[in-house]
Amino acid sequence: DIQEGDVLVSNHPQLAGGSHLPDITVITPVFHGGRIVFFVAARGHHADVGGIAPGSMPPLSKSLAEEGAAIVAFKLVVGGVFQESGISQLLTEGGTRCLGDNLSDLKAQVAANNRGLQLMQQLVEEYSLEVICAYMKHIQDCAELSVRDMLRS
Repeated sequence: DIQEGDVLVSNHPQLAGGSHLPDITVITPVFHGGRIVFFVAARGHHADVGGIAPGSMPPLSKSLAEEGAAIVAFKLVVGGVFQESGISQLLTEGGTRCLGDNLSDLKAQVAANNRGLQLMQQLVEEYSLEVICAYMKHIQDCAELSVRDMLRS
């Protein structure tokens, strides 16, 4: 159940669309009229999220657990309150060597998303939800055509 003021975090490459564990994605819903209409996200590369070697990309790892903290989904912010103890526990269990840096980076990602949220709300206010959705659809359609054309050639 996602409410206004909530922010999610994820980095799992197999179950949540992450690229690799050090790339942590912070996702914020954009609400309009009490429902989610968009998401803004910030993916940041963290220097270390644990695992068997510094940097969290060990070439000799045999399982994902050996690469560090794997987060499928966690509410990083609940009702506007940063869940520092919960995310600290997840990162510490994964063996992070740089918890302070991780927390600072995650807070910066949340701040970037908050700015994106404000800008999306301004766009909707200025142009209407219908117009913004139409432009979003146009962008997605163009991207689809570009990929299809690339795959054909």
